Amino acid sequence: MAAAALGVLMLGNAQAETRVITLGTQGGPFPSATRAQPANALVVNGRVYLIDAGNGVSQQLVKAGLDHRQVGQIFITHNHDDHNADWGTLMGQQWATGRRKPTHVYGPAGTEEMLKGFMAFFKTNARIRMADTKGMVPPEKLFFAHDYAGNGEVYRDDLITVTAVENCHFASAKEGPDALDHSYSLRFQTPDKVIVFSGDTGKCAPVVDLAKGADLLIHEVIDLDLIEKGLSALMPPAVVASLMPHMRDEHTTAEDAARLAKAAGVKALVFTHVIPGRDEPDSAYLDPAKKHYDGPVTVARDLMSF
Repeated sequence: MAAAALGVLMLGNAQAETRVITLGTQGGPFPSATRAQPANALVVNGRVYLIDAGNGVSQQLVKAGLDHRQVGQIFITHNHDDHNADWGTLMGQQWATGRRKPTHVYGPAGTEEMLKGFMAFFKTNARIRMADTKGMVPPEKLFFAHDYAGNGEVYRDDLITVTAVENCHFASAKEGPDALDHSYSLRFQTPDKVIVFSGDTGKCAPVVDLAKGADLLIHEVIDLDLIEKGLSALMPPAVVASLMPHMRDEHTTAEDAARLAKAAGVKALVFTHVIPGRDEPDSAYLDPAKKHYDGPVTVARDLMSF
C-alpha cells in the first residue's frame, strides 16, 4: 500500500472522504537529507488538520499540495522538539501570508507556555509587518494554545472527534521534575474512518485499547541494533549506554508494533517516525512485522497518502 485513498461515505448530500499524508517521517532530532521531521496531515472533506509539527512542516504542507494557511487545528503528541519545533513558525507564516482566522494548537502540558515563548520571539517581526501593512490583526488575537487536561476527548467539531490517551514514551519519568511531562497517542474519528496516531511510545496497553478496530494505525518504529550502531558512530560510549534504555523501553520495534496492531484488530499499519530512517531497506521493518500481523503494512516515506 504505497499510496491508497481511504473510503468514502455519503454524509447528507456530500461525500465525506478521509486521507492521511505523512508529511515528515524521520524519527528523532537529527536532520536528514531524505526525510523531514515528524508531521502528518489529516484531510477530512478537504479540511486540513495537522498532527505534530516538526522542523520544515510549512514546506512539507506545500509539497503535499496543501495550503498551509488552511490549517486551523494542530495536535501535538508530546513536547519533544522533533514533534513541536515548527507549529509556532507555521502560525507565524500563516499570519504573514494572509490567514485571518484563528489557529489553535492542542498539546500536553507546556503547550500553552510554549505559545507565550513563541509570541515573545515573534514580537519584533509582528511589529515590523504590522507597520508595513495597515489593518493586520495582531497575532495574539489569532494564535491560541490549549493544554490537554488528561485522557479523554480533547477536541470535537462537525467532522472529527479527537481522543487522547497517555502512552509509554515517558514511562521512566513518572517521578521527579520530568513527571510534569506527558506523551499522548491520539484517535481521530471522522465521518468515514478511524485513524490512530501512536506518537512516540514504548509497548503500551492503553494504546492497544485506543487503537481497537481502527482503519489505520500510524505507528512509530525503531530498529534497535541499527540505532545503537548509528549512535555509536556519533557519540561517546557512555552517552550511548545512557540513551539506549530509553530507546529500548520508550520506543517500539516493528515486531511489537505489529503485535499491537494484531491485538487491536486494526485494518492497516503504517510505520513512520522511522529510526534510524537513513538508508536501511524497508524490509528491516516489514519482515519482523509480518511475523505477527497479517494486514497491510507500509514503511512510510515523506508525502505518501493513505
